[in-house]
Amino acid sequence: MAVRDITSANSTAVMVVDTIFPIGFALEAYATDQSLSMGESTIAETRMGVDGYMSAGFVPNIKTMTISFEQHSSSIKFLNQLYQLTEANRTIYEVTLVVTVPSVKKTYTFTGGVLKTAKPFADHKKVLDTVSYTFDFERMITASI
Repeated sequence: MAVRDITSANSTAVMVVDTIFPIGFALEAYATDQSLSMGESTIAETRMGVDGYMSAGFVPNIKTMTISFEQHSSSIKFLNQLYQLTEANRTIYEVTLVVTVPSVKKTYTFTGGVLKTAKPFADHKKVLDTVSYTFDFERMITASI
């Protein structure tokens, strides 16, 4: 019988921002129901001619990744610093994200990224809500481990 391991609990992620955190920092204490969430990528543009024939072409696309954390995550201090420096200096900082998923024996490396949106303040409910940060990346490279 084939192993059908799809565990995400043992995945690891490290983020590097060369000019601020050159040695990188581990992402940890993810949100309970959502940790890393990648948006869909549109890889083709299509259109239909008046004669009923479709035309299609490849289009480059942005890889969007949203990362959500519980309020006690030590990763938040690094991400809030990136957020604050981006606002204060009115500039962007290039981000690299490496996600290793042992259960499927893959490593995903996202490069050429920037912090796009942030929700650094947790909604106050019965307990504090999660916080999230969204990054847009230029490339994603997948490798087997």
